[in-house]
Amino acid sequence: MKVRKRDSNIYHIKLEHEDDLYHLNLLLDEGDMVRALTERREATQSDRIRKERGKKQKMKLTIEVKNVEYQSFGQRLRCHGVIAVGERDQGSHHTLILEPGDDFDIGKSNWLSHHKKRLREAKEPVVTAIAVAIESDSIVIAELRTYGLRELKTLNRAGSGKSTGGEELKEFYIRTVKQLVDVHIKGAIIVVVGPGFLKEDFVDVGRSEASEIFSGCIVENSGQGGMSGIHEAISKGTLPKAVAQIKIQEEIAAIEKLKEAISKDIGTYGKIEVGKAIEAGAAESMLILSETTRSEEGRNLLRLAEQNRTEIIEISSHHNGGEMLAGLGNIAVILRYRLA
Repeated sequence: MKVRKRDSNIYHIKLEHEDDLYHLNLLLDEGDMVRALTERREATQSDRIRKERGKKQKMKLTIEVKNVEYQSFGQRLRCHGVIAVGERDQGSHHTLILEPGDDFDIGKSNWLSHHKKRLREAKEPVVTAIAVAIESDSIVIAELRTYGLRELKTLNRAGSGKSTGGEELKEFYIRTVKQLVDVHIKGAIIVVVGPGFLKEDFVDVGRSEASEIFSGCIVENSGQGGMSGIHEAISKGTLPKAVAQIKIQEEIAAIEKLKEAISKDIGTYGKIEVGKAIEAGAAESMLILSETTRSEEGRNLLRLAEQNRTEIIEISSHHNGGEMLAGLGNIAVILRYRLA
C-alpha cells in the first residue's frame, strides 16, 4: 500500500496488493469520508416508467461510510455509505468497490494511534509464502499471508494403506508439485514442514520438477504433518528472516507468551480484568483482536494502554492464535508482576 498525507485529517491511499484490503477493512470506521472514482447509473424518466436501467457513468464521489464488507483473503472490498459530496444524488446510498490498483482519499475526524500504526504496517513490503506439510500418505498445501493462514488443498496418496497397487511415493510427490505450480503466487516462498526425512525427499523432487519455485525453498522440522504441523513450525519462531516478516509469526509468538504467562498467573483476560491491570500499571503488554479495535470499549482500552505505556499487540483472527484470543474474550494482558 502506498500512503500519502494530504492534510491532518486526510490520507491518499493506493492499493497495490490483496493484503492491503485486509488493512483497509480494519482502517475504515463508520463516519469516515472516502473519496474515489466510481461508477453510478444515471437515473432517467424511462427507468421509472419501464423499469429500464440507465447507463453507468464514471464520477468522483465522497461517501460517508456506514459499513464495510470484506471476505478474508478476498480480492475486493465493498464500502457502503451515503453520498456526501458529488455531482448529484447527494444523500443517496452508494457502494464503492475497492480492489488492488485503486486509489482514493480517506478522511477521519480523528486519526487514532492504532490507525496510524495500521498505515505504517500496510506500507511494509508484502511477504507471501506457500507452506507444504508432508506426511507419508497425505500432503497439505496452505497459504501464509501477512495476517493469516488458509488451507488451499489436501492431497492423499492413491491406494495408501493397500498392500499392493498403491501410488509410488515419488509419483505422489510429482503430482503434488504440479498442484503447487498451479497455486503458486509469484514471489511466494515455499516452506516445507513435517517429521522425519520425507520433507527432504519431497524438496529433491520439487527442485527437479519445478526448480523455478523451489530455488529459495525453506525446510523446517515439525513433530506432525497437516495444518497442525504448519502452525507448529510458525509458533516456534525459527523461520528464516525471509518468512519472519509475515506478521502471523510475531502474533503467534505473542500468543504463546500469553499462554505461558497465564499458566504462571502473570496473565489475565477479559475486558474488566484487563482494564484493572492496565490502570494499576501492572500490564506489560496488551493483546487485542484486530476487529475489537473498532468497538468503543476496545478503543477505550487502547487509550488506557497508551496512557500507561502498555505495549499494544494487535492479533489477527485468521489463525489459531487469534481463535484462542477470541475464546478469552478478544483481549488479554501479560503482567509485569502478579496482582493480589
